[in-house]
Amino acid sequence: MEKKEMNIEMADEFETKPEEEQNKREQAKRDLADLQKLMAQVQGDSSAKSDRDTQPEPAKQEAVSVDELIDRAASEAEQDAEPQDAEQAEQAPETPSQIDETQSGDTETKKPREEQSKPEESESTEPEASETPEEKQQAEQKQREQVLNQQKRRRQAAQAAAGTPIELDLRKKTAEKTQKQQPHKTHKTHKDARLARKRRRQLIRMGTVLVVFLVALVLIVSIVRGIAGSGKKDSGDAGKQTTSAVSKNENKKDNNTPASQQESKQYLAIKDDTTLPDYAKKYPGMYATAATTQKKLSDKKVCYLTFDDGPSDTCTPQILDILKKYHVKATFFVVTSEIDGNEKLIQRIIDEGHTLCIHANEHEYKKIYASPEAYLEDFAAAYDKIYALTGYKVQGFRFPGGSNGQLNHYGNYDAIIKEMTRRGFEYYDWNAYDHDAEGGSYSASQLAQYAVHEVSISSRNDVILLMHDTYGKENTVKALPSIIEGIQKEGIECLPITKTTRPVHFSVNENTPAEYTEETSSEDSAKSSDSSSKSGKSSESSAKSSSSKSETKN
Repeated sequence: MEKKEMNIEMADEFETKPEEEQNKREQAKRDLADLQKLMAQVQGDSSAKSDRDTQPEPAKQEAVSVDELIDRAASEAEQDAEPQDAEQAEQAPETPSQIDETQSGDTETKKPREEQSKPEESESTEPEASETPEEKQQAEQKQREQVLNQQKRRRQAAQAAAGTPIELDLRKKTAEKTQKQQPHKTHKTHKDARLARKRRRQLIRMGTVLVVFLVALVLIVSIVRGIAGSGKKDSGDAGKQTTSAVSKNENKKDNNTPASQQESKQYLAIKDDTTLPDYAKKYPGMYATAATTQKKLSDKKVCYLTFDDGPSDTCTPQILDILKKYHVKATFFVVTSEIDGNEKLIQRIIDEGHTLCIHANEHEYKKIYASPEAYLEDFAAAYDKIYALTGYKVQGFRFPGGSNGQLNHYGNYDAIIKEMTRRGFEYYDWNAYDHDAEGGSYSASQLAQYAVHEVSISSRNDVILLMHDTYGKENTVKALPSIIEGIQKEGIECLPITKTTRPVHFSVNENTPAEYTEETSSEDSAKSSDSSSKSGKSSESSAKSSSSKSETKN
């Protein structure tokens, strides 16, 4: 009976056990929280260390420490449970069957209690004689179940204190994630380094560009200074050099100083020559170089279209338009007294690539051929007027009436020819003529026939065709397209006179070079008859060529 009461008390004690186990579990949870804090601190230290070392060793250490913690929590739970077992053993000694069941679960901890309970068992077995075997078996079974439940609760408490497998797995995954995040920090460090290198390269490029710019600036300044210096040097020599008859004089000494008065190298060479006449030392700047240029006979027949006595506002503009239409260049021997009011025409002649030469300032035979001084005075007036207007220093000219016309009648032929040749000027007569200056009135078609015929039958390859663009020469304008087309149809090219053009000189006296002579006979020559222009200043002389049997007038 006494044993039965003891078993009832034990049962009551076991019934109160769940509340104590609950308290233990709560304590275990609190311990687990403390452990988690400790683990978080450990993980922080391990993450700081992983920045310097990317090896997975910290994760292994963490896993080991978790196992240790599980064992540690289990041992603490067993220690907490042992005093209660000792008290139960004192109050209610276990039966041999209970001792055996307990030993199977935890042999090490039950051996002392087994030894203590053996003497008491012999004492308590006597009153149990009245119990039936079935009751004993049921009581033992109930006690075994209680012990097993108690052991299960202990294991659960230990696991709760140490952490579930799920929590351990989460902790391992957290450690692995931390290790994977470490390369991002390294990547950030590499990115900063790349940015730094990029900035250095940009600075180097900017520095290089700046250096190149400074060097280029220095070179440009040096070149500009050199050009400016050479320009000053060239300006010091301006006025001493001459230009061609077809190119603009860019080395003018002074526009306010007449070109004929500017001292030249040719003048300085004869300045102290006492053998020369006084008029040779006048007009120190009126020199040219055309006569010194080598003249060559053309390999094939060419024609030089020439116009005398212009410019006029009635004929010259139309002639220029026709020449432009046919892409042909010509030569204009101008009378400078006719320039007033026609300055634009003179500039147009130059701008469109034609050759500008001098015919006279005043087309008056008696005045200009009276003496060498008179001719030089008239020529200098024309020379300076063209220079002032265009900047040209003209080199070519044509005697009014031709070199065998009125010039030959005044007895100053030799002196004038000699002086103009000494000054370097070249004069051009003609060996073909359209008859537009004769007294008779010819139609445009007749003028064209005359011109094309004389050009085609000329024995020389260099054919200089005489025409006029002064007032009253409208038929010449009308005939010009047919003249150009007829000449080109014969395979003859139309060209302007240049420094290399082989001139035509009428045979008059010993001062005319034989290779330049266009032979004429006295019996075929006729005296010229004056034909007046609109201004009343222009008159022409005529001479007949033995080869063409036609009259020529200018």
